[in-house]
Amino acid sequence: MSLLTSTLRALRLPLFCALLWLLSAGSAQASINCTATMTAVAFGTVDLVAGGTPTPATATLSYTCTKTGNTNTTEYARVCFNIGDGNEGLTNFNPRVMKSGAGDSLKFQLYQGTTSTIWGSSGNAAVPNPYTINIAIPARSTTSSGSTTMRGELIALQTTVPPGAYQDNFAGIHTSITLTSSTNAPPTTCGTAVADQFAFIVSATIAKSCLVTADPLNFGSVAGLPGGANIDQISTINVTCTTPTAYTVALTPSNNATTGAGAMTPTGGVPGNIDTVAYRLYSNAARTSPWGGVTGTNTVAGTGTGQVQALTLYGRVLGASVNVRPDSYLDVVTVGVTY
Repeated sequence: MSLLTSTLRALRLPLFCALLWLLSAGSAQASINCTATMTAVAFGTVDLVAGGTPTPATATLSYTCTKTGNTNTTEYARVCFNIGDGNEGLTNFNPRVMKSGAGDSLKFQLYQGTTSTIWGSSGNAAVPNPYTINIAIPARSTTSSGSTTMRGELIALQTTVPPGAYQDNFAGIHTSITLTSSTNAPPTTCGTAVADQFAFIVSATIAKSCLVTADPLNFGSVAGLPGGANIDQISTINVTCTTPTAYTVALTPSNNATTGAGAMTPTGGVPGNIDTVAYRLYSNAARTSPWGGVTGTNTVAGTGTGQVQALTLYGRVLGASVNVRPDSYLDVVTVGVTY
């Protein structure tokens, strides 16, 4: 009996140790970690003056979440992808700001997909909404991957922004991934511990640009009498050029004269009419400085401010030329802006 008892005790100890090992393995906790990358938000070359509303730019966030530890259980996670202000746009969240090498600012904003929700970060009062996902990695699976789109838009009415290359670099602390995971139930918060970052750059090149419009120069109804007085009228040429773009405005009548001298021809109201009405274009009210097409000689120069600059055009119909048949007379003057 003594020998039998001793043998049973010897067998019991290894079985007890094995049971402890199995219990320990079965209680191991799973956990989730996520990594991500974001492509660049590249607006390319943008014309803020003549280009209308700039085209939005898009980027893609790609993420992978990996389960570690006990893979034999379903793991849940709530994940936040947070975006801050960027290296060049410090303290600017709504709108965000790109900077040029000269220190000029270009305003923009980042949105979640096609929505109007600004892509922000947890705890940020200015832009409080990170991109958030809820995932569940089932038993015997280890990863969950996906992607989403971020949309960048330049803020409207920035015609005064000088040409140049602009960027905002979202490196380092300006992005973060925070998450909370659980094997019991889907978490409702993302926590505060930083799991990873996803650096990206927002960039745009503002091009030199000018836009010009012109009001008609209308001399009205003129009495066609021999030796009549000159008829004077004015018009406005509106020029908008980027800051501080130097420009010149040249005027060329349809006869291609570069001296600001043209002739109106009949519009066809009187069959067989070949009369013409001479006119002159000037850049000053005294009508002593012809406005023509020779740069640096008889053109008008200016420097853009990003705002509309109204240039007055002074016109004159020569009195000696109005002894013509009654009719409607017209000419087309080409307004050219060099910058």
